[in-house]
Amino acid sequence: MNLVPNISATSFTLSATVIGFVLIEELNANEQNALGNWFMLIGQVLCTNSSQQSVLNQRNRNLKDILYSKDNLSEEELMKKAVDAINSQINKN
Repeated sequence: MNLVPNISATSFTLSATVIGFVLIEELNANEQNALGNWFMLIGQVLCTNSSQQSVLNQRNRNLKDILYSKDNLSEEELMKKAVDAINSQINKN
């Protein structure tokens, strides 16, 4: 799904501003408050999900860096490094 258009950041921000001002004219204060809070909740859900995904991606990259830091590891050495990395993460929590 591609909801974000391929336009400049300035145009993207301007379009949101214009839509906001159009809605101000069409909605009373209570409706503006309800709709604004609804949009903010959508934003918070997106931000929370993307930040958690970033954390998981970074941890995955760090684990790969640890595991594959040397090119000529035997399978046994690789498994030991993986176990050590997992134990290290468990001990942090």
